[in-house]
Amino acid sequence: MAVTIKDIATALRISPSTVSRALNDHPNISEETKKVVSAKAKELKYQTNFIAAGLRTKKSNSIGILVPHITSSFFASAIDGIQKVVSDNGYFTIICQSNEDYHNEIDQIRSLLSCKVEGVILSLSSETKEYEHLEMLEAYDTPFVFFDRIAPGFDMPTVEANDFTGGFQAVEHLIKRGRKRIAHLGGPGLLGISKSRYEGYMEALKTYDYEINEDYVVFTKPENDHGEIIEKMFADPKKGPDALFTFSDELAVEAILKLKSMGLNVPRDVSVVGFGNSNLCEIVEPHLTSVTHEPIEMGEAAADLLFKVIQNKHIPPHLKKRKFDSRVIIRDSSR
Repeated sequence: MAVTIKDIATALRISPSTVSRALNDHPNISEETKKVVSAKAKELKYQTNFIAAGLRTKKSNSIGILVPHITSSFFASAIDGIQKVVSDNGYFTIICQSNEDYHNEIDQIRSLLSCKVEGVILSLSSETKEYEHLEMLEAYDTPFVFFDRIAPGFDMPTVEANDFTGGFQAVEHLIKRGRKRIAHLGGPGLLGISKSRYEGYMEALKTYDYEINEDYVVFTKPENDHGEIIEKMFADPKKGPDALFTFSDELAVEAILKLKSMGLNVPRDVSVVGFGNSNLCEIVEPHLTSVTHEPIEMGEAAADLLFKVIQNKHIPPHLKKRKFDSRVIIRDSSR
C-alpha cells in the first residue's frame, strides 16, 4: 500500500497536519521539523499525490512539453534539461509530440489544457502556418515559452539557437577545407530554422565570393525520398558538389550512406557537415562533423523562463528572448 501523510505522522508521533505543512514548506514549521519530516518521508518512500494536492490548491504542479519528435536527439537532450529545472521546482512534466503534424499539435495543446498544466514549453511542428490554436493557451491564462521553433506575433519568452550563425560557420568550415562546390540539403522550406540555416549558408558563399548554384540547394520534408534527392544531386562526380551541408544530422547520415553506395568516398570526394551534434555523429563512419547549440542548456533556459512567468517575476527584455550560439564540432567527415 502507498505510504500516506498519516503513516509519517504516526512514525514521528506528530500530527498529520504538521507533516503536511512541513512537506509543503509552511513558514510556521521550524527548519528542524521540516528536515525530520523530509528524512522520514524519504525513508518510507512517500510520494506526493499530485492529483489530490491539485484539488486542494487548485494547482496541478505540472508543466506541459510539446515537441515535434521525442525521439529526436536534440529534443530528447532538451527535455533532459527542462525536466531538471521542473523537478527542482517541485513540479512534474507531461510530454507530448506533434509528429510534425499541425492538427495533432492542436489536439495535444487541448490535451495539456485538459490536464490543467500550469505552463507549456512549445516547439512548433514544421506544418504549422496558422497560430489561432495558441490563443487557447492565452484564453486559459496558461503561460508558454517558445522553444527552438517560434511563431510571430506573440509576446512570449523564446529560447532558440543562432541557426543563421550555425549555417554560416558550417559552410565557412567547408570553404576553409578547400571545397569549391558546396550543396545544401535543407529542412522544410516554411520552417523558420530551415530558413535561418539556409540564409547562413548563402551568406557564407557570398562572403567568400563563391558562385551561387540553385541546383545545389534542395529543401526536403520527412516524407521525401532523400536517397533519390542525394543520388540526383551527386550523379555527376566531376561537375556535382564536392561538399554537403545538411539541415540535420539525420539527413547527413542518410547522405553519407547513400554517397558510399554510389561509390563516393567521404570526405575525399565529398565532405559532409550535419546540424545538431547528436549521438549519430559518433556512430556513423566516418564520424560526422556537425554544428552544436547546447540543447540541454537551452532546455534549462526555457524552463527557467517559464517558471519566472508562472511566478510573475520580472524578466529583463534582454533575457526574454534567449538565443544560444552555435559552433562546429569537427570530425572525420570533413577533414
